[in-house]
Amino acid sequence: MNLEFLITRSIYEEPKISQRDLAKKFFVSLGKINGALKKAVANGLLSKGSKNGNYKITEAGIDEIKKHKVDAAIIFACGMGIRLAPLTYDTPKCFIKIKGERMIERQISQLKASGIDDITIMVGYLKEKFDYLVDKYGVKLIYNDEYKEKNTLATFYHAIDTIRNKNVYVCVSDVYITNNLYHTYECEPYYIGAYYEDCKNEWRYIANSKNEIKGVELGGKNDFCLVGPCFLTKEFLEYLIPLIEEYYHKTSTDNYYWEDVLVHHFKDLPHIYLYKLESCGIYEFDTLKDIRKFDVDNVEFGSEAITFVSKAFKIKDSEIKDIECIKEGLTNKSYKFSYNGETYMARVPGEGTSNFINRVAEGEAHKLVEKAGLTEENMMFDENTGYKISKYFEGARGVDIEDLHELSECMKLYAKFHTLDLKIKASCDIIDKIDEYLSIIKKRNIEIYYEDFDEVLKEAREIERYIISMKRPKTLCHGDPNPGNVLITKKGYKLIDFEYAGMADPLSDISLFGVYVGFDAKKTFSLYEMYKKSLEDIIKNLSKASENVKSFIPRSNDTAYKLVVSYMALGGLYNTIWAIVREGLSSVEYGEFGLKGYRNFKENYKIFKNL
Repeated sequence: MNLEFLITRSIYEEPKISQRDLAKKFFVSLGKINGALKKAVANGLLSKGSKNGNYKITEAGIDEIKKHKVDAAIIFACGMGIRLAPLTYDTPKCFIKIKGERMIERQISQLKASGIDDITIMVGYLKEKFDYLVDKYGVKLIYNDEYKEKNTLATFYHAIDTIRNKNVYVCVSDVYITNNLYHTYECEPYYIGAYYEDCKNEWRYIANSKNEIKGVELGGKNDFCLVGPCFLTKEFLEYLIPLIEEYYHKTSTDNYYWEDVLVHHFKDLPHIYLYKLESCGIYEFDTLKDIRKFDVDNVEFGSEAITFVSKAFKIKDSEIKDIECIKEGLTNKSYKFSYNGETYMARVPGEGTSNFINRVAEGEAHKLVEKAGLTEENMMFDENTGYKISKYFEGARGVDIEDLHELSECMKLYAKFHTLDLKIKASCDIIDKIDEYLSIIKKRNIEIYYEDFDEVLKEAREIERYIISMKRPKTLCHGDPNPGNVLITKKGYKLIDFEYAGMADPLSDISLFGVYVGFDAKKTFSLYEMYKKSLEDIIKNLSKASENVKSFIPRSNDTAYKLVVSYMALGGLYNTIWAIVREGLSSVEYGEFGLKGYRNFKENYKIFKNL
């Protein structure tokens, strides 16, 4: 550690700093400080004051300091902050406010206050959220399109051209730094170590008496651990960058942090030093509990997923209690919370859903069904954004698809819902939805990777012509009839989430339910038979059933079976096309969901052809 430079810089920045403060700041004895001061005087960097014994920096000292200007800073901000959900449902972790200030803005301000204006932010998750920082602070953004599949080694790799031949700070965005640790001038590569009494879940440094880092180990007690920013000189980067490139191109390093390269090559690289912090002035928050513990007066987290609730109830963020993530569905994310003795469910719309969800229709459908007592009570619904707050069903659970009684009750619920014979303008007819999503694919130039998709689409059109020829009745349908949207509550079976609701053949809801639970055609037809029995019972007890409701039941079981198979086939293809659109319009991936739907179409098309 170049103590002579560090002391000279400290006196340049704080002319009245004492020797005792210097010893405390750099974790060395007063004797070492005195020795370094004498050496600096001998080299003409400092001169000793005549009156109070303070040292003063000389012109030569200033010239020497200024040889080591920090050129730039790179901030890693790609991650999804999963452990801080639901705050990070629709907000980058580094945007969370600590003591009223976004963590990333605090760091940018600290860097700029230290004379560092060349600041680049590596972005990934919710990259669009960062754009305003370009105008506000003059930073640059680089998008890392591998942020979901790879760790920070890939982030560093994508930053190489930005930091090559520069003296640069490498920073993480999601930490809160109390006092500004950045400097205008730095002379040697270092990593900051914060003191922890318990290093159980932390990487602690192994350093020699010169504070040269020789390795890291996980766990331990009373030691200095890896946290926060580091500084790398251009000379150090000349050695490090080729190693980063080498490791990036290996097949087994997707989960590597860039520091893993350091760990493997401390012996091969120039010295990198440990700069110690006396107390932990750098804070990283993994949970909402951590934030509340550190910032007890926090009134606003800066997370849209939380703020829309506080605005709806006209309260502070801190008044929202017992926050717990509940559901991360294919379209949205949800969490429950309590306020004023009541428990609620908050729904946060998924990324890109505004492109294909008709929120006006959802709100209209929910109001109609809520009046009938078949769904939850909405406390707030924003048809512009899709944010929703509803009463939480305590002790509720989903349907067990292996339980015939529960399946029967579930079909009875759909029968009750359909025989309300409600009407809205929007359609969720599966033929209309397939065409709608194909239109989005064409308009947005979304690529379809299925080799035989054109042939499959021709087969789908054949099924569509059959369904159209049957002139089936339409009523308000759910459009997303999966077991997760049916709850068994203390008040009976309830149907929730009407995002895909619209006018359609009620038989399509039953058929799609079978697709979602993975039933074959025969098992799905058994659902129809349960549904048919409930329909017949309801119609029998209605004082005056409409002709539309009476026509829900096909004239023969053979016709019903062929319709079920037809809707199952189209339902599978619809799921495939839906997944293509969702993945094309967002950073979300749906694994095998689309592929299973594609296979479902093909299997049911074969049955259709033989009927």
